[in-house]
Amino acid sequence: MENFRSGAVVGNGAAINIELGWIPDVVEVYNATDGTPTNKSWIGEYSIPFSSGGVNEIAVGDLITGATSGATARVKQVEVYSGTWAAGDAAGFFVVKGEDIVGTFASENVFGEAAGATNDATVTVQVVHGYDSDTELAADNAGIVPYVGVAGTNSKGFTIASGLATEAKLLRWTAQRNG
Repeated sequence: MENFRSGAVVGNGAAINIELGWIPDVVEVYNATDGTPTNKSWIGEYSIPFSSGGVNEIAVGDLITGATSGATARVKQVEVYSGTWAAGDAAGFFVVKGEDIVGTFASENVFGEAAGATNDATVTVQVVHGYDSDTELAADNAGIVPYVGVAGTNSKGFTIASGLATEAKLLRWTAQRNG
């Protein structure tokens, strides 16, 4: 399994899809022409903040479903920072692989796989974490996002958004994923 790739592309002022055949966990993009700061994004995983955790504990491996959106995701990690499931007030983050998300979670209730579950937690929108090294850490880096092409193909990789793909600039990139 390939876990690292690097390359270069010339910016064109529009979004650029870089096809790898896999979704990377981390991507870095550097404008080599101007020497501008590095943009780094953890696109392989999303964090989904939650509050009001119900009494049905959502655990690693569970499939969560948005009650309004119908979006689904398999939970890779659960980080509770306050409250408890037993008390119905757990709050924290679900970490999910980008490849495992179907649809888009909204600010809504989600439920796990327990029989009759309808409101196991309240979530807000899913986010990718990233930063631009000359500014503060951003909760959402819209400059680098996962790319999944046409359904049924292996067109996977990442997209360098138009704001980062400055026209006529050489952009160096690295993409990596955990084995």
